[in-house]
Amino acid sequence: MFGMILTAFSIGIAVAVPPGPVIIGGSQRAITGGFRHALSFFAGSMLSDTFYALLVYFGVSALLSESMAFRVGLWILGGAWLLKMGWDAIQTHVDMEALTARAAQSTHWSNFRAGLFITLFNPLTVLSWIALAGNFFALWHTDWPPIASAGLIALIIMLTGILSWALFLSSVLSAIRTRIPPGALKIISIGSGVVLILYGLSAWWSAVTLLLPPPA
Repeated sequence: MFGMILTAFSIGIAVAVPPGPVIIGGSQRAITGGFRHALSFFAGSMLSDTFYALLVYFGVSALLSESMAFRVGLWILGGAWLLKMGWDAIQTHVDMEALTARAAQSTHWSNFRAGLFITLFNPLTVLSWIALAGNFFALWHTDWPPIASAGLIALIIMLTGILSWALFLSSVLSAIRTRIPPGALKIISIGSGVVLILYGLSAWWSAVTLLLPPPA
């Protein structure tokens, strides 16, 4: 039982830690708006994670991964959303007081919605859950409790791993945000924007390769 818990928690951490669009978006909100804004963002992200985790658990991920229409649509929508977020990050005027005031005007719902959509339309999320959680359930150890009774518990533990990382990251960044110099903030903002744009372009390229006819 302990081995199942540890493995499931590690998978949650593995899904959450890579510095992709979700981590970038949450970090930006922790720095500009503080802990609560970042937490609202990650709460929306976790709802999408829960959706995909349930799909993997109930075996729907195989159908989604084989659906051309689903993958092309996900890549196109996800790419567009990431490009918009990247462009907004690059254009942001870095003034800590102005950013803090602007963040204070944003609602927890708007941050929640941003986290929800960036994860829901992020192809990397789908691939991570299919590769990690799908493999976890496919290779369920015989010495663990039956998957029928413990599978949902494992799923909750995975999501707990994601939440733990979100709480840790939000706490650290919100605590040091007033100590980050404006020059470093600008570099972080531009760098984050460039990375998001690259992710978006990569998603669009993936859609193009799916639509291209196979080589003869």
